Amino acid sequence: MATSGLKTRKPTGRVPWPCILLEGEEKAGKSWALAQFSASDKIGALYWIDLNEGAGDEYGAIPGARYELVEHDGSYAAVLAAVQAVKAEARRAADAGEPPVVLGIDTGSAIWDGLKDWASERAAKSARNRELLKRDPNAEITISQNLWNDAGARWRKLQTELLTFPGIVVVTARGKEVTEVDANGRPIEGQKTWSVQTHREFPYAASVWMRLRRGRRPLIVGARSVHVGIKPNDDPAREVTAREANGRLLEWLVFDALKCDPGTAHVRDLVAFHGGGLLDHERTEQAAAARAGAVAAGVGGGAAAGRRGSDLADLVARIGEAGDDDELREVWAEANRAALLSVDVPTPGGNYTVAELIQARHEEFVEASSSAGGRSAERRRAPAAAQAPAPQTPAAVVEAARAAAAAARPSPEPETAPVNPLLEPSATPDDPRERRLNAARRGVLASLEALGVTEEQIGARFGRPAEQVATKRLTALVRDVIARQRASADDRPDVA
Repeated sequence: MATSGLKTRKPTGRVPWPCILLEGEEKAGKSWALAQFSASDKIGALYWIDLNEGAGDEYGAIPGARYELVEHDGSYAAVLAAVQAVKAEARRAADAGEPPVVLGIDTGSAIWDGLKDWASERAAKSARNRELLKRDPNAEITISQNLWNDAGARWRKLQTELLTFPGIVVVTARGKEVTEVDANGRPIEGQKTWSVQTHREFPYAASVWMRLRRGRRPLIVGARSVHVGIKPNDDPAREVTAREANGRLLEWLVFDALKCDPGTAHVRDLVAFHGGGLLDHERTEQAAAARAGAVAAGVGGGAAAGRRGSDLADLVARIGEAGDDDELREVWAEANRAALLSVDVPTPGGNYTVAELIQARHEEFVEASSSAGGRSAERRRAPAAAQAPAPQTPAAVVEAARAAAAAARPSPEPETAPVNPLLEPSATPDDPRERRLNAARRGVLASLEALGVTEEQIGARFGRPAEQVATKRLTALVRDVIARQRASADDRPDVA
């Protein structure tokens, strides 16, 4: 029965082209099985992409083997281009009614290893890690989540090309038994588990998962098929005992076990999910939230707005000045009492709420502890629009603070000698370790800029260039300027 507003169709029941994960321990015969497959008279050309294995040339001497080795430079771009070129040839062969084209990648483990190395190399070039490596060339590098996401996106792009290949795909991978670990990464004595060295999504995505081990029969770990005889979640992995599989393992698997018919086989219908644009109710909610944020930030003028902007600037400065989580908790409590936790703060990487900046500062403490030899902790990214980089903490104050600064921009030079020793001028540069360009320093400099304090004024205030002034002194200057602006705002009558 047709349902109004819903487009449906009946399932075809046809077997799609398979994407086979062939994994196993070293010297178990994965590459050999791929070369044997090329001798089958049921397939057309077999294109072999050799990565970190080097077996392709020698195995061409296996009786009956006939395949083409794809030349490449080992880069992701070259491998992706080769896969897409073979895919185009497979489409041509399928449309012409020719025997199916086979794509063999030996080994897929090399692809994921290379992408992990790519993420590590990019992480080493970040500002924070460059400073860390200057102090200790052997220091452990933290790979941020956005770099892992980039590596994962490259893998998924390649994986999609394989899953929508109009022919047969075989990807070999390394597999081995490893000691199982608990939630904290500690080995569990006496417990073993099997590990496949590819991206964790690929065993799920592959239509058939087969394992090879030395001295044992091949094992079908799982198959997305109604013909293999392994019902998901009910039946255990099954050994291949059929005599017909001897010497023709992959041919038997594709044509006998899976019952793939080149005349009716089709590419799997993969419809990728994406978020898309805002729905009507989401646009309404977003507009309402923007209006509420403007009211919360004090946009609209008046002494009250200026005071609220100054409060926000003071909180941002305290986030950067905090030395541990106890101080951050005090800032959180004060921001909560003032209803400022959800107020947006513009930064060079996008807008973040005060709560998100506090969380980002907490994660800096975690990373610092980890790099000093403590237990490693996985970073969580602060939410960001359009996948912006992690916030620079503390960040520039909100526009209300800019408005207050524009109304009253006193020179940071005091009329009398400052009480705070951090504000005392000195011609001697501060300790280089106290003026490193880290996230806290960038935030403090942004706050000073928002408050109308120029580098020339900072230099005149401290008697030396701004880059020679410790971050804690610049933070004290932020506090001093905010106090002066508040006093100036108190002297003016409120404006409705």
